[in-house]
Amino acid sequence: MDKFKVQLYEESQTLRLELDDRGGREFSLRRLSGVLTRSFDGSWRSHAVETGSPEEARQALSWKGGRRREEPPAGDGAGEVLAAGLYLAKCLQRLDAQEWRLAFRVDRTRRQIRNARRQDVENSFQHFRVMARLKVRGQAGELEIGEGGSGETRFNLDGLARRIAEAADAQRHRRRVAFDRPVPVVLQAGEGAILFHEVLGHALEADYVHQGASPFTPADVGRPIVHESVSIHCRDDRDPFFRGVAVDDEGEPRCPPLLVEQGVLRRFISDVAHQRLLKLRDHGHARLEDFRRVPQPRMFATYVQPGGASQAEIIASTPFGVYAREFGDGGLDLRAGRFYFRIRQPWLIEKGRLAAPLAPLTVSGDIREALRDVAMVGDDFTYDRGTSFCRKNGQVLPVRVGQPTVKIGTLWVRGGQGA
Repeated sequence: MDKFKVQLYEESQTLRLELDDRGGREFSLRRLSGVLTRSFDGSWRSHAVETGSPEEARQALSWKGGRRREEPPAGDGAGEVLAAGLYLAKCLQRLDAQEWRLAFRVDRTRRQIRNARRQDVENSFQHFRVMARLKVRGQAGELEIGEGGSGETRFNLDGLARRIAEAADAQRHRRRVAFDRPVPVVLQAGEGAILFHEVLGHALEADYVHQGASPFTPADVGRPIVHESVSIHCRDDRDPFFRGVAVDDEGEPRCPPLLVEQGVLRRFISDVAHQRLLKLRDHGHARLEDFRRVPQPRMFATYVQPGGASQAEIIASTPFGVYAREFGDGGLDLRAGRFYFRIRQPWLIEKGRLAAPLAPLTVSGDIREALRDVAMVGDDFTYDRGTSFCRKNGQVLPVRVGQPTVKIGTLWVRGGQGA
């Protein structure tokens, strides 16, 4: 690999607010700035320095001039967050939840980067979210419902309050059905694409490909890897979520959007180093959590493109199966080619209709088999609710997903016997 050097200056601000049913209220506001320098000259060297001011950053950086904004990130959003918290607290009190907690977080980040071609570039990102956790009186288990977004801090409070009330009502009326077998699984439009992010997105990250951990290799470019009904983009210029992020965290323009075209793999998710090592066509997907970490090949977004079926047709085509509404965490073993995912709010599909809510389930399967077993793709594309996250090697980053309703022919489903 050729010589390589990137410098990054970051200013960030994180606001947190937590409220609970016992009257607890905890607020914090943290500001952080620092510099990361990474270089390659036969071996990698990385050096991170926390700085207290732009002047300290100038001393830590080797380049002079360039565009530097010395004002702090605008506003802390504390007023908006507190008002949202008090509104939702009243909603939860009316719901008569046994226990509840609200956790708000607003992150603002601005980065100035000198890339490997000595170009000075900049990106900025704001992400806000609230997570409500509650126990419904007389019911076992905890509900978790979230809402978020990017840009100006505007919570969809009425929508979130309605979803909390619907989840509580569904928990009270769960049907006792035990699962331990393969069944069709229908993924709700929007958040359902987090499964494709986990199952396919990570498998296409170039560091895993280079390590031989991914089930895919560069030879798969131009070959079918998913059912032909599936096309996936990794960028959507209509979506405002990452609008302020024109470059990745190495200062490289984000790669073209087409990841999978009618089942055929078109590109991998790569940083500059792995693009050169694997002789890939594209890079522009290096991301880091903050300046104290090193960039890795990471997905920004996963958008499954719409097909031709309606949601009603997809559900009606399923005599018996599971409809996945709200998703929890998941994981995968790339070397074994396996994955699992938790469904927080599943519904039973019976005789081609949504019949009843179920207790949480876990779905699992083989990566390649699940991707080939996509049976129907809907026409009702929507984005997620802004609370999707991804963990890799200890770094947690917000990601964006979106899709229409999608039916997978069979996944192994376990759990559900509780009520």
